[in-house]
Parts: sequence; C-alpha cells; structure tokens
Amino acid sequence: MKKAILLVTAFVLVFGVFAAVPASAAESDLYYVNVQILKIFSHKLGYFVIYRRAGLKAGEAYIPHTWFDRRDSRAILNLTSENINPYMTIMMKNGEFDHVRVVAKKDTRHVTWGTISEAAIPAEKFNVEKLNLEF
Repeated sequence: MKKAILLVTAFVLVFGVFAAVPASAAESDLYYVNVQILKIFSHKLGYFVIYRRAGLKAGEAYIPHTWFDRRDSRAILNLTSENINPYMTIMMKNGEFDHVRVVAKKDTRHVTWGTISEAAIPAEKFNVEKLNLEF
C-alpha cells in the first residue's frame, strides 16, 4: 500500500512539473498557408500566378523578379521535375506577409505554365512591397 501511494505521489509530482511550464513559450510567430497554383505566367517584370482559394474561387498574385534576389529573399522559386502539383507557400509573421515560396514544374510546357503578352499586365501590378492574398 505504501508503495502504491509513493508511486502515485511521484507520478503527480513529475507530471505536475510539466503542467506548470507554459505551453505558449514554444509557439512561434510564424505560420504558413499552402495554395495550389492553377496557372503561372512569366512576365518581364516577374511572375503572375493564379492560385486556388477556398472553394472553387481563384486568386491572383504578382511577384516581382527583384524579390527572387538572394539579398531581398521575399520570394523563392523552386523548379522541380518531381510528380507534384505546383503550389505556393505564403509565410506570415505576426499576421503580416513575410515571404513566399513558389514550387513549379521545371518543364515550361507543363499545363500550369502559360504565356501572356507583356502588354496584358500593367507594370504597376508588379510594383508591390508585400503580397495581399486572399485565401
């Protein structure tokens, strides 16, 4: 009987310590959202991306080429030959846009790559400081 009481007391003490440590200390201020890319167009000023939103809606993103520079690093382009659906990962820090990662097929003949005339998209669309995406 004494052994059982000692065991229960030790159990309560050990797990009581873990309960006293705040769980919020391990939480990060970064979170991400993955969206499927429906179409991606290369433009002289950047990439025009059409992505899937909630339901069957589509959203648009204009990502300037300057963001892909290592010194800026607001955007990363990963071209792959793997059998995956192209997607875009939007990283948010404290609820604000931090950076974006675009994963697309290396083969530009893939159905997700498209062509568009340079005049179809006004240059000011690529003059952005952060992405304001709808999910």
